[in-house]
Amino acid sequence: MSAVSSLPLSRSRSLRASTTSQLPHWSEVADPRPRGRPTPVVAAALGDLVSWAADIAIVLTRSCPEDVAAIERVRSYAHAWLSGEPCRDVEVDDVLTTAAALMAGIDLDLGGTSPDEDERQAIGAVAVA
Repeated sequence: MSAVSSLPLSRSRSLRASTTSQLPHWSEVADPRPRGRPTPVVAAALGDLVSWAADIAIVLTRSCPEDVAAIERVRSYAHAWLSGEPCRDVEVDDVLTTAAALMAGIDLDLGGTSPDEDERQAIGAVAVA
């Protein structure tokens, strides 16, 4: 018997809230506080950040027309929201396309993720590096 398994279980410790059925899912909780808009200075900084990230995402997608359209929809939504203008809901697929392009750029910057020989054997397939 290992030292870990021989320790007695503590019955006096209560279950954590996240392991009980009393804790609702985050999507089921209504936030009583109204969501405020960022200040004009913060909105301007975030707008610049959104434009910068969208420009990078477009370059990374090599200007694929479908990806550019998705990224531009995300950009226009973000700018409209930041300026307090009415805006249509953004599609999750558009947000995921934009995020995937940016994450691919980070992956490339870090050197890519080509598997080494051990990983190739572990997945049971020969991968060309």
